[in-house]
Amino acid sequence: MSKKHYCQQHDLNPATFYYWLKHHRDDATVPPPAAFIPARRVIPENNDADTVTLNLPNGCSVRCLPTQLRAVTQALSLC
Repeated sequence: MSKKHYCQQHDLNPATFYYWLKHHRDDATVPPPAAFIPARRVIPENNDADTVTLNLPNGCSVRCLPTQLRAVTQALSLC
């Protein structure tokens, strides 16, 4: 659909449409906030006492170090 046809169909003044398009074009290039936290591979030392396991209502489990707990719970609240 052409911009002209879109403006006609939605009863928009083309000048207003182009003004809006020009001023809000940059809005689409702003990346959305990440819904995940950066992960790094940690090889456990066979000591589960050093980790925290979160058992989620959907049956999934998330295991992390106590120092990562705040970031993990914040990331889970975004889901």
